[in-house]
Amino acid sequence: MRRFLLCLLTLSVASLAMAQEPASGDDSHSTKEEKNRNVMLNASNSNQPRQISIGLPEGEAVDIFEDGTPVSYLFWPDYPYYSWRGGVSIASQSLLSLTESALQYGQCKYVLSSENVRAGEEFRGLAAYTLDMYGKQIFDANISGPLGRGWGYTASVYQGFDPGSNRLDAMPIQDRMQIYKAGISKSFSQGRGLFSAAYKYARRTAITDNNGLFYFNGEDGSVDQYGDFDLGHDQLLPADPFIDYFSMRSGEMVHKSIRDASTSDNHQLTLNLDYDFDNGTKLRVSSKLKDAVDNSLMIKLAGLHEAAESDGYTFENGAPYVGMVQDRYMLYFEGAERSWMTTATLTGRSGDERHDWRLGANLWFNRARIYANSWIYSHEGTVSPQKLLTRGAMGTIYNEGSEYYDGNENRIALFASDDWDVTERLWLSLGVRLEWMRQRGDAAIAFTDDGELIEPANIRTYKFSLKQAKVNQFGTYNWFNPSYTLNARYAIVNGFGLVGEYVGVWQRPNLQDFAGPFMPKMDAIQVNMARAGIYWNNRWMELTSQFTYINQTNFKYRDQFTNPNNPAETVILPIVYDVATMGWTTDVVLTPFKGFSFHGLFTYQDPKYKNFTFQPVFSDGAGERYDFNDKNVVGMSKVIVELDPSYEFDRWRVWLSLRYQSKQYINRTNSLYFKGRWETFGGVDFTLNKAVKFSLNVINILNQKGASGSIAAADLLTDVAAYNRGYLMSGQYIRPFTVELMTSINF
Repeated sequence: MRRFLLCLLTLSVASLAMAQEPASGDDSHSTKEEKNRNVMLNASNSNQPRQISIGLPEGEAVDIFEDGTPVSYLFWPDYPYYSWRGGVSIASQSLLSLTESALQYGQCKYVLSSENVRAGEEFRGLAAYTLDMYGKQIFDANISGPLGRGWGYTASVYQGFDPGSNRLDAMPIQDRMQIYKAGISKSFSQGRGLFSAAYKYARRTAITDNNGLFYFNGEDGSVDQYGDFDLGHDQLLPADPFIDYFSMRSGEMVHKSIRDASTSDNHQLTLNLDYDFDNGTKLRVSSKLKDAVDNSLMIKLAGLHEAAESDGYTFENGAPYVGMVQDRYMLYFEGAERSWMTTATLTGRSGDERHDWRLGANLWFNRARIYANSWIYSHEGTVSPQKLLTRGAMGTIYNEGSEYYDGNENRIALFASDDWDVTERLWLSLGVRLEWMRQRGDAAIAFTDDGELIEPANIRTYKFSLKQAKVNQFGTYNWFNPSYTLNARYAIVNGFGLVGEYVGVWQRPNLQDFAGPFMPKMDAIQVNMARAGIYWNNRWMELTSQFTYINQTNFKYRDQFTNPNNPAETVILPIVYDVATMGWTTDVVLTPFKGFSFHGLFTYQDPKYKNFTFQPVFSDGAGERYDFNDKNVVGMSKVIVELDPSYEFDRWRVWLSLRYQSKQYINRTNSLYFKGRWETFGGVDFTLNKAVKFSLNVINILNQKGASGSIAAADLLTDVAAYNRGYLMSGQYIRPFTVELMTSINF
């Protein structure tokens, strides 16, 4: 029995993972999807798709499409995962290629595209129940069927309860997700197509804190356990379920529950039309109206230090505290998104069916608002800490990092593509997107992008609020953002040839760039990606090996920097820089015998900063001028390996997914790094009959800690001898060893 259970260790995530569908021969020209990437296998979070590196710093969240339009107009303040989950109500999902995201979205990044279940000609029910060893439970169900005369219905419910592996006393259920969907559809006669209307309501109440204490060894990038603090199982957050913040809206102190500060509500109505014309052309129209109110609490690490009695730290009962102090940078934001997004595409074949063409349009409108309240509070640097007062105060530097904007943005875009079989050996795909973007709104800008003071009342000082500020209109901007794509494939001999791709994207600042005290730079953000190599396909193998170059200009951040002469002093400064990456990727899918499949991916990349020089100013005057040109980008690995074997036989499927990331630099001077790590998953599916399927899944089979983070005081240092051995720090970790069980039923 023990051997049987050990053999089973795995799956539920496998049912959410992207299926491996190896193509064969030279007929597989599609560049619309990126296959074999297991995007739902996320080592850091079980409820979000994982980030896939393209050689540039990762964004805040993975962009997600649902039924043809983005789940969220912009990742901030309404993150896509606030109102989206995978599950049985999702009929299909795929990963859009960089070419497709450039054409459909005006971005050069991987986008997860999903389609909801629609009504069918027969009744169908799907249900799934998932639980894990830490108490997470998910109930997910969908029903669909006919109503008569071409009409049909679909309805689904998703209920998620995730306490997390580290059991926060402040909020016992770290992620509480509710999603309700209901829709009707009408099929046209003679199989012409389908019209559907669907309503979705999602409520999310969540905070997560996958942070912990550990010893960092700068000599080799390893970490050791700190005392009895068990990463992944112990909490580094006080049990207090309330926050005290200074409201930038009212100009008063507010006492609020963490639950209320972490709840978002999303309503959306989606209309879809699919219609086939007599001449073979197909029309698809997707339109979504969304109203979202987002309250979210971000609890970030802000430094770990040892305090003496003279530093003035006390417990809430007034008793003095001496020992390790963990500071937290708190950001409570009240946001809203009201958007209307419509996308229409017309596709067809022409030229003796040698051209697969597409014409499309986006008409997107967004009204967004955010009030972001910031402060720092402190607690003990230990397991299950208590909150500390700083010289009698609950927090410090209230609203010195606060943000505000209330604006709207329009995007109207036309895009077109043509997949062209030029000859029997040469295939080309050409695409273009022409986007007009208009922005206007109100903000509390204090400085120009060059640092010139234009409104003293808007400087983010202690207890800043809109009561004292002078809200100003940041103007009306009209931008033209083009995107271009080219894919080529040339068969030298049957099954072997050359491939190449180019993606060029122009972007401009979005609304959230106006939220801080500094006016954003208006220079165009340009992304250029080019890759070329060979392919080799036969009956049992599909292989592609390519060299890649990608660069992006004008990365914009508001970041914290520590005074090298005084580690207790930090300043928040806007920085702008470029990133360029040279790389080589080999991707292979092997199917040597029936039931067995192996996907392997090897990537070498060398992401480096470009045009990155700045001179911070601290209280003791202007600091050193720093030049980070050609330094490796922080938090990015040079070597990435993915190994995904699977074997299917009889009613069983056994699979593994192994991912390796090489060392990642901690600071911009590249003097400190975390050593590489493996992320490991595996599982077994057993199909009992046509109606019932069982899955076991294991996350982090090797039980690696995956510690990561930053040492703010060392970000500008080159002499890091103090961090060589046994430096106590706090940082993030990946999900610990976890076993999940899922039962799915068709009825």
